[in-house]
Amino acid sequence: MPTNKKQLLRMIKMVADLRKNSYPNANTWVKKFEALDRDENLNIACGKRTIMRDIDALRKDFNAPIEYSSENNGFYLTSPYWEFQVPFFDDGMIMSAMLGAQLAGEILPSPVKEQIRDAVDNQIADNNSELLDQTFIETLLIASGVKTTTDPEVFGTVFQAWRERRTLALTYQKGSTGEITERKFEPHIVAYHKGNWYTKGVNLNDGKVITLAIFRIQKAELLRGTFEIRRDILQETKRNGLFNYPKIENIKVKCSADIAYYLYEQRKAKKLVIEPQDDGTLIVILPPSPEQEAIRWILGEGGNVEVLEPIYLRKKIHDLAMKTAKMNG
Repeated sequence: MPTNKKQLLRMIKMVADLRKNSYPNANTWVKKFEALDRDENLNIACGKRTIMRDIDALRKDFNAPIEYSSENNGFYLTSPYWEFQVPFFDDGMIMSAMLGAQLAGEILPSPVKEQIRDAVDNQIADNNSELLDQTFIETLLIASGVKTTTDPEVFGTVFQAWRERRTLALTYQKGSTGEITERKFEPHIVAYHKGNWYTKGVNLNDGKVITLAIFRIQKAELLRGTFEIRRDILQETKRNGLFNYPKIENIKVKCSADIAYYLYEQRKAKKLVIEPQDDGTLIVILPPSPEQEAIRWILGEGGNVEVLEPIYLRKKIHDLAMKTAKMNG
């Protein structure tokens, strides 16, 4: 078994990389752990020999089905069903597990949230940490912002299909028309976005990559067919987001001083380019954004944002504001 926390942390990160099917090798992990030491001060850097000892320990102590692929020059798991039973060493790891369980309880629909909570409970059952006091646990509150209700049976089936790479037969209700459609679907991605759960993958009816709202799935059935994760879908989603909406480039707005504080707070996360003005206002250039998202944000600021460019968006904001004023006049 791991003799210290450093080895355990390395193993956790190694297993996470193996589950990504990215075929990591000793060089990959040496560079990764050096970067983690530099950027996150984890103090887990090591050489290739230590990496190989960690792999041997995973195989021997945890029965990890790790093999080496000469073709891909890296290691991989021969079975996706192997479970890494991670022992807890300290309060920091217990806190991370508790946070994960609390998040799961707030944003994951049944039955998956119960499965995650049970797994965490089993891991910490024998631990005497003061963090496990029930009153303390209840103070760890998560504001989830869940906006819809998802059928537990449907979510459980979709989640299982994603985890096991199984094809689904779906009955789906379109949001725009209410039309009910039948389709066969490969769930390559499951994502939580703005209070709702979605799955993105291949619609086998026409071969197109689509995103479906899980709460609109009326019925889901596991089929025998399986699929391999398409990395192009994953990479495209990382670059352009979950939805393939056209985006407006170079949106320039003028923001009042009243909202300057929170724009500075969100500058890095939202990739805002901010130019402060002498009168306290800000000129802000937004990242490429879907039109509807930009419009909702601008109107939602209640007159604190003036659109400078593009002109057509300025006119659309004006027309919508006039329509709203007329309806509420």
